[in-house]
Amino acid sequence: MEIAIQDDGVFLSRPRYPLDRAYRQALQLKVSRIRANVSWAYISPRPHSRRRPSKINYNFYGADQLVNAAAARGIKVQLALTGPVPAWAAGNHRLGPYRPNARLFAQFVRDAALHFKGRVDRYSIWNEPNHVGWLAPLRRQATLYRSLYLSGWRAIKAVDRNAQVLIGETAPYPRGNNSQPPLKFLRQITCTNKRYRPIRRCPRIFADGFAHHPYDFDHAPTYRYPGKDNVTIGTLGRLTKALDKLRRSRRLSTSRGGRLDLYLTEYGYFGSGKRRVSQSRRAAYLVRAFRIALANGRVRQMLQYLLVQPDRSHRFFDTSIVSPHGGETLPFRRLASWASRAARGHRIVLPVPPPKTP
Repeated sequence: MEIAIQDDGVFLSRPRYPLDRAYRQALQLKVSRIRANVSWAYISPRPHSRRRPSKINYNFYGADQLVNAAAARGIKVQLALTGPVPAWAAGNHRLGPYRPNARLFAQFVRDAALHFKGRVDRYSIWNEPNHVGWLAPLRRQATLYRSLYLSGWRAIKAVDRNAQVLIGETAPYPRGNNSQPPLKFLRQITCTNKRYRPIRRCPRIFADGFAHHPYDFDHAPTYRYPGKDNVTIGTLGRLTKALDKLRRSRRLSTSRGGRLDLYLTEYGYFGSGKRRVSQSRRAAYLVRAFRIALANGRVRQMLQYLLVQPDRSHRFFDTSIVSPHGGETLPFRRLASWASRAARGHRIVLPVPPPKTP
């Protein structure tokens, strides 16, 4: 299993927090992968314009810096190619999540795959497409995502057939009326009923793995979150069973017809705010969650979301384990200690630094 981390505010945007310290702390956690969101609108020319630019040159500078810095330390990078959507590619001509144009998205994905070929070996298509904050409207999410994913898969494989492409990146359960359960969403994507059997004509979907965010902010990792279509760290079996049924139905599998493994690409507990968990409990919960992931033979990656506490404007989602001044919290220290033990037992993938040149 890979141990991964994501903190775009540190590794991608490069703020005041010392980058060398961030990588040193990532290596203490035995991180072998960094995930980053490459947001279509934010690297596009004229993202607020209703008219598509005649020439589109994407600005991959931040991701380039991340890929190079990570590679120098033996860490691989995976990129989530996602929204928001530039206004000229959105159904309502506004920058945001509304009805992305799949054809224009495919061009963006192709440009990204061409740019990073040979340096990035794993991509995922979109982020939390079952939440309207990322893909809207709710009633059309599955249709939109199916088009985005299929066009993205084809674009990447046409450029770099050896690159992995992950489907999903799903949120674990509904939050109000803004999202839908991941397994219900999965059935809609694959045009299947509650038994995961086909109910209408639908393209067969291939992927190299299923990415999911198994958060459960309020309970221990062993808690069986209610709702048979919800999937948290304590109910991963619901997802693997669904994926196996879809493989048998020939609706979703690897390109060779195999079953999909899991990539748990976001996880954590709140360190501040209304849903804050005490440091001691957070430390225990994190280690337990990583143990659950490691014990599951289908899990290929477990990711701690956020390293450094964000600034106040982004502290509404604070699952960090390091203070803004570099202080390593109890959750950090316990997770690093667990990772060291797992490494000694040869149970996790370790970063492999490049050979030093004379």
